[in-house]
Amino acid sequence: MSSLSKIVAGVLLVAGLALAFVAWRLASAPARPPASVASAPAPAPVAPVPAPVTRYPVVVAKAPMPAGTRIDTAKMLAVVQWQAPLSGGYQDVAPLEGAVTKVDIAAGDPLLPGLLAQGLARQLKPGERAVAIAVDEVVGGGHRIAPGDWVDVFFMIEKGQEVPGAQARLLQAQVRVLAYGRASVDGPEEKAAGQPGVPNPPARTAVLAVPVEQVNELMLAGRAGRLQLALRPLDDDDVPDPGLFARRGTVLPVRADLTPAQREALTLASNRAFAGESLVQLDGTTAIAPAPAASARGARPAGGRTVEILRGDKSERVRY
Repeated sequence: MSSLSKIVAGVLLVAGLALAFVAWRLASAPARPPASVASAPAPAPVAPVPAPVTRYPVVVAKAPMPAGTRIDTAKMLAVVQWQAPLSGGYQDVAPLEGAVTKVDIAAGDPLLPGLLAQGLARQLKPGERAVAIAVDEVVGGGHRIAPGDWVDVFFMIEKGQEVPGAQARLLQAQVRVLAYGRASVDGPEEKAAGQPGVPNPPARTAVLAVPVEQVNELMLAGRAGRLQLALRPLDDDDVPDPGLFARRGTVLPVRADLTPAQREALTLASNRAFAGESLVQLDGTTAIAPAPAASARGARPAGGRTVEILRGDKSERVRY
């Protein structure tokens, strides 16, 4: 090849390399928007939408509640929203109406079952006491009585040193049964210990909701005589009227220097229970004793001791 041909070939090679470099730069350069688009402002960045936060209702105390407070849900409780659920807590105030606090609860604290009184105490109404009596198949109506039933309590006393003659009568009417044997109104029946299929032992006690002023007579009747539970129909509200009969006296005499207000307080259930009950008053054979509130100033109510005087074939009991 001549020198001229070599020179021409070198020039063409250099020119091809130059064109290839220009083409590469054009291909790698960013594309320019049109003039109309380039003049428009850039769009603002879109902020990310936060995910919705799940809230959970929790019942808390509006104000401090000391131990022993009976809860009024409208005044004492509120439902707030928490970011996490409370295990064992309450989501609604309805189940807490009338519950009683077992410990002090601060304002804002959540309500938990462990902070509330449990058991039969929650089933008692104001002025009632839970009293257990011994039962067997006869006393308990063939063990057909269940918690939540209503019964009449009869008693029978045999003739003895303090009772001139045997008697049987209605002692207390329309009494609520809180527990019978292992079964209770505040929970399911306990399972018998041991192997499955073994029946529970027969009931030996029944727990009754008794007004505090009637606990004394129930204890005396149970010790001195024999009790009998009679199952009542659920829709039967018939009860005796104590005002038709002479009122029994008390064991403790009334002070003579009481004011009218204090004498009126003698009719309160707790004071009547404190005054006591005697067997000779319970059997109804002693002289009529005036009611404490109606006693004359300075008078002492009938005591509970008598002496039996025998005159031939006649017997008379004289109170002293």
